[in-house]
Amino acid sequence: MKSLSTPKTSDLSLPSGSYIYSLRPASDCLAAISSDDSLRAFDPETLKLRPGGVLEHVHEGVTCIKSIDAEGKTLATGGRDGAIRCWDLRSGKKVAEFEAGNANASILSLDCSPHRGTIAAGTELAHSQAALIMWDIRSSVKPQLLYVESHNDDITELQFHPTDRSLLLSGSTDGLVNIYNTNITEEEDALHQIINHGSSIHFAGFLNELDIFALSHDESLSMYQLANPDKDVEEPSPTIFGDVRTKLNCEYIGGVLRTTEGAVIGAGSHRYTHQGNASMLALALNHFSKQQLELITLRRAPEWRFDETSNIRLQGAHGDDIIRSIYADERHNVIYTGGEDGHVRAWKPPEDIQDLETGGTVKTSGKLRDRTLKDGRFKPY
Repeated sequence: MKSLSTPKTSDLSLPSGSYIYSLRPASDCLAAISSDDSLRAFDPETLKLRPGGVLEHVHEGVTCIKSIDAEGKTLATGGRDGAIRCWDLRSGKKVAEFEAGNANASILSLDCSPHRGTIAAGTELAHSQAALIMWDIRSSVKPQLLYVESHNDDITELQFHPTDRSLLLSGSTDGLVNIYNTNITEEEDALHQIINHGSSIHFAGFLNELDIFALSHDESLSMYQLANPDKDVEEPSPTIFGDVRTKLNCEYIGGVLRTTEGAVIGAGSHRYTHQGNASMLALALNHFSKQQLELITLRRAPEWRFDETSNIRLQGAHGDDIIRSIYADERHNVIYTGGEDGHVRAWKPPEDIQDLETGGTVKTSGKLRDRTLKDGRFKPY
């Protein structure tokens, strides 16, 4: 167990009471979207805002952010206003805009494929349709693809395959994880694989060319494999962990990070309770909470299992606030977290920890259909 504490911290000059929803790497900085509907670019070393680094009101209710190009010079954001907007961080200008067209349904998920020059968006359920839409980044006039029949509830996750860019994964609150061959226009024919996870999808994605994970809003985790196109080959049985909160001694899962060996799970706790006055959640989980985020390795050798011998503990985490986003900078060996306290924190782990590849973003679970807080802030999944 390696325990990290006293991280660098910054509020990015956000208004009081703001949440940080998501952190993303850019060309020479990091970017954050937050509940004040801004996009903020800041220096990864000092955590100070870049000159001209605050883009105000990028949406009426910003929800998600992704990089469009491999260099991270342009970022795409989605919002409750049904729009996807692309931003050049060097000039601070909007360079493209796409409209969902599904009665301006909220955009809940995004992914981009720089190699194909495409951007994909998933919408909330509106007028009995949850739409998966793809555009050519160079032309925002008309979508390349529109799939509206495969999910019957909000599309909360999208991810292109790491090597076969024609394959696109989607996850939804209907409990399904779908894999599409986006070279095929007809939706029924495009469905390469349907995975019934059984409960509302919080996170899902490819860990490598073959392995797929799915984590539900009730923190149930399962591992699957990409189906072989040869129909005579039987699909392997999934590895089902169930609700991992008790097993990992935590209150929520703050993210899933891909690694060279599998994944790292961000197991978070944010309510500190004394033994004589335990919260109902702590009692239900049969432990007394600590304020921390623990990064726990999940690897397959040969079966999927948690390896807790090399855990990294971010002591104190974000206090009694939930961590919404985790990004691991492998090159500089730093872990960044953003939370409901409106702060970004940079944690410097020991020099021998260098296998975290990609960041994960919390879409906080809770009452799934009520995504607006009392003060009007968007509540991601």
